[in-house]
Amino acid sequence: MKYRKKPVEIEAVQFTDDPDTLIKINDGLGLDPVNVSYEDPDNPVLKIPTLEGVMTAQVGDYIIKGVNGEFYPCKPDIFKETYEPSGLSVDGKLLAEKLAVPSEREVDKQARRE
Repeated sequence: MKYRKKPVEIEAVQFTDDPDTLIKINDGLGLDPVNVSYEDPDNPVLKIPTLEGVMTAQVGDYIIKGVNGEFYPCKPDIFKETYEPSGLSVDGKLLAEKLAVPSEREVDKQARRE
């Protein structure tokens, strides 16, 4: 008998060793603590606690938050084969900045009132 994988929507961030990405992994995905090991300074790894034990992600791997809130790493080639974007992604900070700027219509209304 053949089986097909059910469509599942996940959240993921590609691991790079920079502060912005580590913040996305922590704040965006909710992985806390974010534990990067620099035992080999040229190859930092992210250590992810899982039910199966601690797994490591290398730079370029995707960190996936599963449907039940579990985290695990995924190699980029497997990620691209398995997943595709499900829609628009939203950057909360960028959205807040855009919402803080009044639209042309609001500016026109304000000008008419004055």
